[in-house]
Amino acid sequence: MNSFVKNNYLNLVIAFCVIVLFFVVLSFERKIAIDGDARDYYSYLISLFIDNNFTHQSGNDWYLIETPTGTINVHTIGVSILIAPFFFAALLFSKVFGFAVDGFSLPFQMGVYFAGIFYCTLGLIFIKKLLLQLNIKQNYVAVLIFLTCFGTHLFSYTVNEPGMPHVYAFALTSMFFYFALNLLQKRKAKYSYLSAAVLGLIILVRPVNVLLLLFVPFFFQNKYDLISTIKVILKSKYFYLSIVIFLLICSIQSIAWYNQNGKLIQDSYAGNGFYFNDPSVFKMLFGFNNGLFIYVPLCLLLLFGLIPMFNINRYKGFVFVFSLAIIFYVFGSYWAYNYFDGFGIRTFVDFIPMFIIAGAYMFQNFPVRLKYAVSSIALILLCMNLLYIYQYRHGIIKGNGMNFNKYAYVFLKTNKACGDSLGGANDLPLYSKKGSELLFESKNAKHSNVIFDSTYNFANIEYGAGYDYDIKRRSNNFYVVAEFERKEVSPNSSYNASFNLIGSGPDKKEKIYEAFRVNEIPSTDCCEWKKCILSMGVTGKFEQNDKLSFFIWNKSKEAFYIKNLNVKIFDYSYNI
Repeated sequence: MNSFVKNNYLNLVIAFCVIVLFFVVLSFERKIAIDGDARDYYSYLISLFIDNNFTHQSGNDWYLIETPTGTINVHTIGVSILIAPFFFAALLFSKVFGFAVDGFSLPFQMGVYFAGIFYCTLGLIFIKKLLLQLNIKQNYVAVLIFLTCFGTHLFSYTVNEPGMPHVYAFALTSMFFYFALNLLQKRKAKYSYLSAAVLGLIILVRPVNVLLLLFVPFFFQNKYDLISTIKVILKSKYFYLSIVIFLLICSIQSIAWYNQNGKLIQDSYAGNGFYFNDPSVFKMLFGFNNGLFIYVPLCLLLLFGLIPMFNINRYKGFVFVFSLAIIFYVFGSYWAYNYFDGFGIRTFVDFIPMFIIAGAYMFQNFPVRLKYAVSSIALILLCMNLLYIYQYRHGIIKGNGMNFNKYAYVFLKTNKACGDSLGGANDLPLYSKKGSELLFESKNAKHSNVIFDSTYNFANIEYGAGYDYDIKRRSNNFYVVAEFERKEVSPNSSYNASFNLIGSGPDKKEKIYEAFRVNEIPSTDCCEWKKCILSMGVTGKFEQNDKLSFFIWNKSKEAFYIKNLNVKIFDYSYNI
């Protein structure tokens, strides 16, 4: 028995992680894995095998793009491909046991949960294999597997949002690094084919993750090893066959686009882009609006492994820093540097293997006393990560629009009653290549439901301070900013008041509905005027003669005052 444990304890660590993941998922009262953006990544399966109409996508309106020749999905097909076996199992299960065969009933939801756990497990297995191949001691590998699963936001994207692409990208990155390392060390054809195939899947899941190629030179010992190995590989026949395999896998997306709108190549992110001359790297890493090192602090600790890495091999240290700096720069240049609604900077789940490699150098090469210190810190940060994920799942931490005041208010709070206690809206300005256009400003409007600059008393009033804007032309992106001053009559008297934004057509049918609490955090004092600013990104299919309506809903009818309310609407529409 002791011999079995000694020979298999790394696998037992992984098995323990998997059991915990299953236990957590099965404990959820509300088992909804296919929601939000996940519907869009998943919609290829629905259109092909449920609707039997590949040109019809069933995702969210803001990720379905109408082109002159057809409707396409802004997201790529990779996640649907990787989930497909679990989808087919759910399809068969639903037919046999009488569940709704709509792609969203319980068997399909559980199928996506199981897919997330499977690919998380696959990623952990290849993390183990990769670290052992790098000659990291087994004890440290065990610790790093445990930290990977529970100390990073991988845990959240496995059990909370398995329909998002990140747990799949984590698995593929782990596999690619392992196959690439073996290709460079052993120079066997099978590792070249496997590397090419996995890289193709990585492109299909998240094309921007091609950046991981920057890290491949790390697996060489020095630049001379790099150059000589590349020369040998370029002369081999299997390298060119690997390119064919890579291109064939990547072409699956082109085939999908061609069937949807007749084009092999499509810029599906036309409404998104990068500000390369104005990156927000510091905000992305240390900002309270999803900052990576704020909500996943273990990633910062692991990077201290760069110190012994430079001491052991300066070449590897420079490659690591250079590749990570480019990745930080590119991701920080994205217009939505907080990456929308999510936990932490979710794109870095895909690159967790890089942080783990740095951590391996830290654990293996730090002095003994320092190892005990960093192990203790790592355990504390792991607990913090699990606490943050608990808060995120229960709405105590918001996935978007956090700031220092909100963070400080909910810090270490675990009472579910704190869920949805935060308000305000802090959406980033939408992307625009040529700048935005101011369409409407309420203080200058001639025809509005209510126009006021003086004090407005909300005592015993349920609805008030409304503005309507009649849309003059077709658009798919608006950015709404509301500025006002607020004063409470008693502490928290405006707590249940909300700003509401409704987009509707001439038939009064709602196209969008957004509601935000007036107060960012529950008040602890009262009776002073406070300046408030709400910013909201609004995405949808708006036609001429549609209407945007903005009003305050005071559902508890408690007294508070608002003055100098001004609403601005900016156009950020784009064409494809």
